[in-house]
Amino acid sequence: MLRILATGIKIEENFGGPSLLHGLKEVLDLLYGDNYELIYCQLTPYDTISSSDFNFTLKSISFGKKQILNYLTDKSMSELKSYIISSDIVIDLNGICFSDNLDRYQGYLRSYISVLYQFRVCFLAKLYRKKIVKNTCSFGPMKNNSNARKAKFACRYLFDTISAREEKSRLALLHDAKVKKDILLSPDIANVMPFSKKPYPNTKIIGISISHQIIRQWGSDEGYVECMVNLCKHIYEKYQISIMLIPNEVQKLSDFNDRSVSDEIQKKLSYSGVSVDIADSAKMSSIELKNLIASCEVMVASRYHSCVASLSSGVPVLVIGWHYKYEELLHWYGQDQWILSNHDCISDKLIDMFDAFWEQRDMSKKTIAEHYPNVRKAVLDVGKIMFSK
Repeated sequence: MLRILATGIKIEENFGGPSLLHGLKEVLDLLYGDNYELIYCQLTPYDTISSSDFNFTLKSISFGKKQILNYLTDKSMSELKSYIISSDIVIDLNGICFSDNLDRYQGYLRSYISVLYQFRVCFLAKLYRKKIVKNTCSFGPMKNNSNARKAKFACRYLFDTISAREEKSRLALLHDAKVKKDILLSPDIANVMPFSKKPYPNTKIIGISISHQIIRQWGSDEGYVECMVNLCKHIYEKYQISIMLIPNEVQKLSDFNDRSVSDEIQKKLSYSGVSVDIADSAKMSSIELKNLIASCEVMVASRYHSCVASLSSGVPVLVIGWHYKYEELLHWYGQDQWILSNHDCISDKLIDMFDAFWEQRDMSKKTIAEHYPNVRKAVLDVGKIMFSK
């Protein structure tokens, strides 16, 4: 029996991490049936809701600086080592790495230390000579020498098998980081996450996946919140269709998250007499959230895994994006035209594009359905390579 240990994400307070884990489970089911065991190890606690829709072993094991300092005697370390020793493959599921958009410059020594700490489960597994898989993710851009250096170090010394979800990510590893290994190319594994497509009760809805992350990357003359407010006003006045704001990431200990931005948009709209609902993502499992997205007539999204959930469930999506990962995801589904950059998005342009997008939604649904079998096949083909002994 194949034994797999997965790590590298958080399953609570966000949609991306559990989407990846559900996708991994689906791929393993298709490849191995009942002839494998999957254990997911998170280095922080998780709550009951976030873990409610996983039917495999979940473990919360502390592995921080305290455990490192007491490595030989700490009980958490003994438990983690036992899982590593009994595993054939260790998989890191982190969805984006070594990106100049997210990481600051670090000197040589600090770069290497930060890589070993970020991927500390993989490093420990490497000491036990286990196969380490860097699951399909986005890499770069890494024009910052620090990120290129970290990527080169991780790919050389930690990861045995590496998969990128975009050609630009693959080229960033090969050309910017000078990685000497083969880099596999595959759509995001969350594209095969299961769902149930059920119509929303009594009405059609337009889903809008709100992002606090894009505000940090925003480069347009008009603010992100203002664009979303004006789009919702336009939809409400022209189409009279219900609007659902869908937060993806909801950190309870942070005042700035997708929920807080959704609340701000809802409040601004209420002054104009426009009513929109907000999905209570914090009280929904990841499967419930994907089912909600699948029930939408269309989506407008700025969160990557909301885009994945939309397309993989046959729902057309208009993207406001800040990274090339959005462009290449749309390309997999033949939807290249439906994207606005965070540097070019203004209300008038967004509204004009939405009107064209809405008119062509039936054609988009047909095209998405035609492309999905190839997306699924690509994920499975690369999975066969990554998840074999």
